[in-house]
Amino acid sequence: MKALKTFLRIILVIIAVIVVFAIAIICSYVLGTPNTDPNTDSRNIVSGPWVETIGKDIDAELYTVDLNQSGEFKILKGDKQIADGWFKIDEKSHRIKMLMLPDHYTEEYAKYVKFKVLSELSYSNLQFQIKAATIDYRASIIKDKEPTITLLITPQDGSNEGTLILNCKMYDYTLDLYSTEHDLTKD
Repeated sequence: MKALKTFLRIILVIIAVIVVFAIAIICSYVLGTPNTDPNTDSRNIVSGPWVETIGKDIDAELYTVDLNQSGEFKILKGDKQIADGWFKIDEKSHRIKMLMLPDHYTEEYAKYVKFKVLSELSYSNLQFQIKAATIDYRASIIKDKEPTITLLITPQDGSNEGTLILNCKMYDYTLDLYSTEHDLTKD
């Protein structure tokens, strides 16, 4: 009987440690917000929605990846949302780590999901010349100066078959909160 009590205590301690660890991971995504310091990848990436249009047919369903400044993301294919949740940007390894609830992604996106809740995007070729662009009050960008990025979504089984390579542009600059061009005191 004494051995059973000791065994149960050990099991309960292990479960408690696992629960605390899981809560810490979830809170780091849900409560975390991207770095908005000037000239960082994070600030440039969350400045607006990225639309896959470079080299795509006009009639094709385009992917849109929206990573906002509150730490939430949405991925759309055409007008249909295929995934949403929270994200963290790792600027050193050029990765965007995503956390989703199991019912917040479609079967189409499921092959990119690990452990039913985690996904990852790699990014490269981030070109963000917002300073060279003319920004009006609504923060729209001149067509020739639109920021570009390449996003890579690899299946979680480790194969390169089915990898999504999204060459995207940002047509709408939506991160107006941190813009030095707009004086918020005059609103």
